[in-house]
Amino acid sequence: MTILAMPVAGSVVDRLGHRKTTAAVGRSNDPSNTGVGSRLRVKRTALGLSRQELCKQLGIDWDDLDAYEAGIRRVSANLLLRIAKLLNVQPDYFFRDYTEDELEGCLESPID
Repeated sequence: MTILAMPVAGSVVDRLGHRKTTAAVGRSNDPSNTGVGSRLRVKRTALGLSRQELCKQLGIDWDDLDAYEAGIRRVSANLLLRIAKLLNVQPDYFFRDYTEDELEGCLESPID
């Protein structure tokens, strides 16, 4: 994902001209974001669903899906529920089998 900085306070514009808040850009991979993103990618590919198909069904940009799957951006609760429905899983699927280290990392992460 290529991000070009624009002189607008609190946001940047990606290569397609979509405005992103700076809170979502450059964030290190949080353990909970990485876990959710990994499970999203695994389930999507297991179902044979392309990135393009999922993006179209969710109404999101390909760059956003890449950021979610990489754990760079946090998936909102609303979007996570929509993803779970499309992938035919319960929402808790994304949070199963967390290790103690991952749970500890979640507790130490700042809330955005």
